[in-house]
Amino acid sequence: MDWFDRLYFGTWQLGGQFKNLSPAYIESLLLFAISSGIRRFDTAAVYGGGKVEEMLGACLPEDAVIVTKIPAASKPNLEAPEPIQRFYSRDGIHRSVYGSLERLRRSSIDTVLLHNWLPTWSSEAVVILECLKGLKDEGIVKRVGISLPDNFSYPVAEAVLPHIDVIEAPFNTEQTWALQQLPYLLDLKKEVLLRSLFKQGKLLTDPHSAEMVARNALTLGTSVVIGMTTEEQVTRNINYLKGEVT
Repeated sequence: MDWFDRLYFGTWQLGGQFKNLSPAYIESLLLFAISSGIRRFDTAAVYGGGKVEEMLGACLPEDAVIVTKIPAASKPNLEAPEPIQRFYSRDGIHRSVYGSLERLRRSSIDTVLLHNWLPTWSSEAVVILECLKGLKDEGIVKRVGISLPDNFSYPVAEAVLPHIDVIEAPFNTEQTWALQQLPYLLDLKKEVLLRSLFKQGKLLTDPHSAEMVARNALTLGTSVVIGMTTEEQVTRNINYLKGEVT
């Protein structure tokens, strides 16, 4: 597998979470990433209030692979779980996806994920997941799935797995749930995107720790989502992947 099939450019940080980056700077960074061979980008409808999707739509070529996420009506609480219907509806899903299509300037999106997920959602979530399948049937999206929150430490329910293609999950020195279920998910031909490798940049102050986390993620045989805000970071991550992926 080639390195560019493993690396997703994470765009959360482009929405101003760490520091304000000018549109011109972001455009230059994205164009540098594209010219360096990156073709996969991970984003969400809520990043920068939709501004990040708009910038991606203006910069990315047609062959770029985009993963975007549908926000819940409000953020679910792991400590006080409620039914999925409290947070997602067919109309809400359709509004979000069509809004993303407009901002991304595309007629279809490679992958759409539910941005918020609770471990208690199982068989009752199938109705909502069937809404996503309907978008696949219409050719509006190619793949669907779920994004797991920080501190998620449960297997994804068996009732859910037949209805999804992709799972995005945190993986770092403090969050290693993926080690429990990942081999099974890969056997089922699910793509697993490992994110938050550096704990939103906290590990970047210790290059050795950051390198070890990245190395461990790569050995798991799946994909990684890495946020980058400088050309130097883009080059470093690409060179590392080139050396590790065969």
